[in-house]
Order: sequence, then structure tokens, then C-alpha cells
Amino acid sequence: MFPINDSFQITDNTRLIRAKDTIDFVSKNESKILLLSHFGRPKESFDEKFSFKNLIDQFSNILGYEIQLLSYEEFLQNGLQQFKEGMNKITLLDNIRFFEGEKKNDKSFSQSITNELDLFINEAFSASHRSHASVNQMAKNILSAPGLNFSKEVMAINDIKNSTKRKLAIIGGSKVSTKIKTLLSLTQSCSNIFIGGAMANNFLKYQGTAVGQSLLEEGSEEMIKDIYTLANKTGCEIHLPIDVVLNDEQSLSIDRLSDQNQFSILDLSNHSIEVLEQLVQRSEIVLWNGPMGMIEDPRFAKGSSTLAHLLAKSSCDVVIGGGDTLLAINIAGVSFDHYHFVSTAGGAFLEALEDKELPGIIALQ
Repeated sequence: MFPINDSFQITDNTRLIRAKDTIDFVSKNESKILLLSHFGRPKESFDEKFSFKNLIDQFSNILGYEIQLLSYEEFLQNGLQQFKEGMNKITLLDNIRFFEGEKKNDKSFSQSITNELDLFINEAFSASHRSHASVNQMAKNILSAPGLNFSKEVMAINDIKNSTKRKLAIIGGSKVSTKIKTLLSLTQSCSNIFIGGAMANNFLKYQGTAVGQSLLEEGSEEMIKDIYTLANKTGCEIHLPIDVVLNDEQSLSIDRLSDQNQFSILDLSNHSIEVLEQLVQRSEIVLWNGPMGMIEDPRFAKGSSTLAHLLAKSSCDVVIGGGDTLLAINIAGVSFDHYHFVSTAGGAFLEALEDKELPGIIALQ
């Protein structure tokens, strides 16, 4: 999946760039390449606003190849005939999610593609938690292998889970429910967890802090209780912001917040950043997933940007995961090269940390 704006301009080409190494490797071995990918959530039929015909020129420019588009209609009529008989070295099938068999992980649909291929390579680790045909079934049909970046993603996550070094997890985002299992898993492997972003509002309220009109997730109390209970058993310390930036751009300590005032918490402030800095100094491995504030508004991106720079200068092994976290790093203007590893995955990254068996990895095994 590629983030785009309303003008169909790709706003973050990280996943494309990461796939380029594998495409280059296969291309040098004189192979014809059929690319499969998805974009958005079309309803299993052609939808022009989700078609790759709007993006194919950008794909060609970013990857450095002339890429031919195999349209939805052409595939329905003639399968991969255009790919097999055409002179183009690289062909991209239009959005794989246009096809009903994709989400159903349908074997017949998957074979209509893999029967015409010699090798299947999965370079979409970010989709490896989906039981979809292009993630799971196709890899079972023919000789298959992980892409170069896919392998790096798996190794980096295994390093985090298996290392005995002192670990810190910095978790942001908005919903507790989407990260509850990850947080429960991290309490068993991390010495410290810092919770920021809108997710922290729920923890602050649970601890009795006034949060005004801040974004909250209903019904999160039991999940938070479970996290604290397990953390107490494992000796993992849970840390929350101690001062915040409000919607009027005022910075306040959390003990000065009052429900008598109308406000929303939208970012970390300076003392919370100092807490993070101290935690990083006490750690050997740092995992960061999720922004610390409402980064789409520059007024409330300072916490995430400061953290990006702080981790870039750290001597820790820093592992980054999640699309919004990548956006925060880009906003901060920090090169990914300053970190031990930057994952392109969001949901798959988190589920792998939970020790889940991902359909994309199972199929390759």
C-alpha cells in the first residue's frame, strides 16, 4: 500500500524503495517480472480511484524501470497473456484487491497467476498478517522465497524478541484495542514502556488525571487494567506523559489539568521528552511504534520530531515500526540510516511482536 494525496501523488515511497533491491536482483538474472500489489480497500471489483493507472508513471520513475500495466479488464479476459507475450521486462497487474479471490485466499484464483510463473517472491512483509491469496496461497503453489527486505524485517523482529539486552518500548497512536496484545507481550520482554499519543489519554484517565475533551477509546479500562496487572508481575515499568501540549498550544503539567476547562491533549511537552531521554539512556534496545502527538498538524508534531532526533543520536539499537512513525521521522527530516532498522510494516510488525504466526511467513516456510 502506498500513501497518496488527493492529487494521486505518492507521499511516501519508502515501501517502493525497499522493494527495489529485490526487483534489481531478479532483473539482473534475466527474468521477466510480474508485480502484484494492493492499494486502498476497493470492494472486490474495479474502482477507478484505486487503479494503478493513476500511479504507474510514478512507479516507473521511483523504481527506475519502464513498467507496463496489465489492466483489470485485460486480466479478466485473457489472464496473463499480455505479460507472457509482451516485450516489457516488468509488468504490474492492476490492484490485486479488485479481484474477489484475493481476500478469500482462493486457490483457483491464485493458480490463475502462479501457473504462469516459475518463482513467487513475497516482498510485502507489511501485508504478511493477511490471509489473502497474494500473501498466503500463491506462495504455497510454486517455488517461493522471501524478498530481501522481507527477510530483514523478520530478522529484526526476532532480534527484538530474543535479545536479553535492556529494552524500552515507546508506543503511541490512538487505540489501546489495536495494540493491547502487543503491549501485553512487551510487558514480558521490556524493562520499560512509555505510552504516548492519544493512547496515553486513556491511561491518564485510568490513573485519575483530567483529560477534558481529549480523544478517548470507550471500554479501554479493562484492557489497561490487564496491562498494569501483567506489568506488575513481570517488573516492567509503565511510563506516561508528565506534561502535555493542549489544543491552544499551551504546555501544562498533568497535575494542573482540570475537567472544569475545555481542552484536548495533542502532544508531549518538554518534561515528558526529558523522561524519554532518561529512559533511552538506560536502555540498550529501543522499539518505537506510533507518533507522540497529532503530527498532521505542525503545531503538535514537536514531541514526535524531538523523539526522532533523540533516537537518531542514541547509541541504542533503535527499531522503528509503523507507517505513521515513518511519517513522523520524515517530518523530522531524519534519515532512516540513523536507526538500527526501520520497518515498513504496521499491523504485521505488531502482530509479529506478539509471537503470532503470520500467514505470509507460514506460507514461505
